[in-house]
Amino acid sequence: MMSCCCTDVGGQPVESVADAPKQAPLVAAADLKDPKDPNEFQVVVTKSPPDSRIGLDISAIGGKVLKVWKVKEGLVDTWNKGQSEENQVKAGDAVMEVNGNRGSSDKLLQEVSKATTLTMVFSRGKFA
Repeated sequence: MMSCCCTDVGGQPVESVADAPKQAPLVAAADLKDPKDPNEFQVVVTKSPPDSRIGLDISAIGGKVLKVWKVKEGLVDTWNKGQSEENQVKAGDAVMEVNGNRGSSDKLLQEVSKATTLTMVFSRGKFA
């Protein structure tokens, strides 16, 4: 049986994973020391089990970044719960980079769906 982790604005899945028994996901803290821009911040999460949901409704914008439409139950929501309000991933943020890849929304989506550890750089205010 398949389930959908993330959908784009049109409701199309952008990441599909097989259902698996629930285990507590591993979530790492933010690294706010090395942003490429003052509006950027880093979030590191590990899919454990490997098919854990990241819990973001995202879609490609301009072929370069991913817009966060909604934060749902999943790894990012768990990470958010341990952060101050200003350091939480929110609707309207942009995924700028995933695992060192930047500039191609297709590559970002590929990394999100395939990699076990996700080092993601988000930007706040890009779509304001």
